[in-house]
Amino acid sequence: MANNITDFSFGLWAWQTILLIVLGLWMYCLVDVLRHKFKNDSKTTWFLIVFFLPFLGALRYLFTGKNRRIKSVRNVI
Repeated sequence: MANNITDFSFGLWAWQTILLIVLGLWMYCLVDVLRHKFKNDSKTTWFLIVFFLPFLGALRYLFTGKNRRIKSVRNVI
């Protein structure tokens, strides 16, 4: 039987969805690392962890790295 373009594969759709979520999470974490300052000047370390370990590094950053950011106080006029 020939496969038509209209054939739908749930497994392929699920993998693509997971891949897009992981890619979006990775990009969010990279941008977040670059935009903030960290205690003990560990910005480079977090960037390398997230960059070279896309899924695990992003999860580790979300659970532990965001707590190590320096909270900046902005002047509101």
